[in-house]
Amino acid sequence: MPIKNSEHTFNSISDQNLGDVNISMGVLETIASKAASEVDGVLSGNTNLQTEMGSFIGLNRNKVDSKVTITDVGAIRVDIRIRVAYSYSVPEIALLVQEAVKEQIMFMTDLVVQEVNIHVLSIETGPLQDEVDGE
Repeated sequence: MPIKNSEHTFNSISDQNLGDVNISMGVLETIASKAASEVDGVLSGNTNLQTEMGSFIGLNRNKVDSKVTITDVGAIRVDIRIRVAYSYSVPEIALLVQEAVKEQIMFMTDLVVQEVNIHVLSIETGPLQDEVDGE
């Protein structure tokens, strides 16, 4: 299993060969987390204590947790853990997150993601509604 900051060489989908591109797994995870957090209905905020503790020990760089792995055949798989706001359809949110992640990674890196797995950790109610859309 690759280390988060390791680099891998990927094949581009374009026909031009201008050289090698090495992209850190952390970069792909950041792109995936950002894309997922921008979907309406995904809660991306952490509590102040979680944010402070996470930044102190070097965790919680992204508010939405993502993990990118390369399969044995070289395909890119993304696992994303999200919290969904109450009153949103979980299947619809999951589909929107999958599309957003695939689109953003393709747009920013020219890489094709084969699989985006969404793990819904919770459906949040109450005062967390103000966290929708990163507000």
